[in-house]
Amino acid sequence: MEESFKLRAWTRADIPALAKYLNNKKIWNNCRDTLPYPYTEKDAEQFIGFVEGQSEQNNYCIEINHEAAGNISFIRGTDVERYNAELGYWLAEPYWNRGIMSEAVKQAVEDYLSHSDTIRIHAHVYENNPASMKVLEKAGFQKCGIFRKACFKNRQFVDCHCCELVNLKKIN
Repeated sequence: MEESFKLRAWTRADIPALAKYLNNKKIWNNCRDTLPYPYTEKDAEQFIGFVEGQSEQNNYCIEINHEAAGNISFIRGTDVERYNAELGYWLAEPYWNRGIMSEAVKQAVEDYLSHSDTIRIHAHVYENNPASMKVLEKAGFQKCGIFRKACFKNRQFVDCHCCELVNLKKIN
């Protein structure tokens, strides 16, 4: 049974929950190294400040039980990849394996595509994260390749699984 959640913009009131949930090595293990670890309230304040300064909605707070418990983000490509966006996401560990993230990604992708000129959304998942691969599959993404030993995470090279969702309606 899916748990109830809502997607919304981040606010300063989310700083304590953001710091509490994102200060988790299991989450950090599946994210880029630019995500600080340990994750502090100062890091949360900087993130909220960054999000508040963005000109388009491309970070979605996942609220569960009246508390910020995850994020879904879209990073626009540049130059010849300007109609692409990279998807990233995380969810607080107490809510893993409940079907929340698959549905949240579906909703965020739909909203993001409705207000942007993006044609293609792609995501990169480390080989040791099958749950994240399943999230993308359930949200309508297709695996388009595996970059062998392309990422260096936790002092080892790992394969990077690449998934994409292409909105052909916008170009046909």
